[in-house]
Amino acid sequence: MLVSNICRRDIVTIDAQRTLIEAARMMRDHHVGTLVVTCVDAHGEQVCGIVTDRDLVIDALARTPLELDAEVGDLAYVDLTLIAENASLDQAVTAMQDRGVRRLLVTDSADRLSGIISLDDVMEAFAQQVGGLARIIRNGMDRELAAHPPKDEPLKTRHRPCTPGTSQGVWARVVV
Repeated sequence: MLVSNICRRDIVTIDAQRTLIEAARMMRDHHVGTLVVTCVDAHGEQVCGIVTDRDLVIDALARTPLELDAEVGDLAYVDLTLIAENASLDQAVTAMQDRGVRRLLVTDSADRLSGIISLDDVMEAFAQQVGGLARIIRNGMDRELAAHPPKDEPLKTRHRPCTPGTSQGVWARVVV
């Protein structure tokens, strides 16, 4: 599975000069835990960091004295980890592990920001895959049970040996 299949495209941005209170309100109003921090330079608006709800709680609220009017840019994490949207989930997990981060900024083929992928997104995708594998096993067990219901006969009389020219079931061809 590719990063592009599960990344979130609803990117909420905040200017680096806005206050921490404004950041918290934006997170609440947009129901997100991460804001992409932007700043304006000679090339226009650029991504210059991210700030998370955890940053606000752990870093901002733990400051003494409390500085809720501090600028988002002062709190933003600026050592960003980017991943291409055509990267695999395995590559995303490796990048998160290597960098010690829970979120990656996703870029398109022109290196423009196109989404965000979080550890939660990756875990949800893997959980769906594991659920699919469990359904395969369950369906196989159900199929076997329907074809060969339990009987009170001794084991050796329940099974016929497979000999040439005898059919033991229906064949299905799957083309991949």
